[in-house]
Amino acid sequence: MNKRTFSGRTLDEALEGAVREYRKSRDQLNYRVLEDKRTLLGLEKVVTIEVVEESISPSVRLLLNRVILGVGLSLSYEIEVQEEMVFVDLKGNDLGLMLKNNGELLDAVQTLLARVLHKQGWEGGLEVDGDRFRQKLRDRVQRLAVELCNKARRENRSIAAQPLPPHLRKVIHLAAAKIPGVETKSQGSGYIKRVIVAPKKG
Repeated sequence: MNKRTFSGRTLDEALEGAVREYRKSRDQLNYRVLEDKRTLLGLEKVVTIEVVEESISPSVRLLLNRVILGVGLSLSYEIEVQEEMVFVDLKGNDLGLMLKNNGELLDAVQTLLARVLHKQGWEGGLEVDGDRFRQKLRDRVQRLAVELCNKARRENRSIAAQPLPPHLRKVIHLAAAKIPGVETKSQGSGYIKRVIVAPKKG
């Protein structure tokens, strides 16, 4: 991510400097106003803008194209880059394949993209999604957590959830922390583990 500042007596003048430098139209520039004030004696006005050149999208697009074409999937995508996050939204006839087994392939693509971006210096987050699948899945797992907690308290015994990846286990742990009388722990080794919900001792 490359950032540069440009100043002028007006916003238009500052933008003109950026347009000349980047050889882009004003609509294509990603900028924000850092300063808009008058000089000490109030005789002149100074406007300073910061222009951000984003190199994340081309990297993501290149890798996504290789994955989609290489596997022969019928998918398209949209990319949105915010300050600390890259969001990739997948669409198409083969989206269902990506979402099977709690989004196993979706997670694999996200992990692959994250490694590439972090090697390039990206320190923000990344989320690969499709049809709001991740939010729907989190909501479903949260409802499951409440059911497991209530059952553990009602039957006074430990209950195991299905094996889950870390981000979904976290949903159960957080949901259970809000319910009195139960406690949770992860059981197993490796990436996929079970969450055990048990009546709290003492």
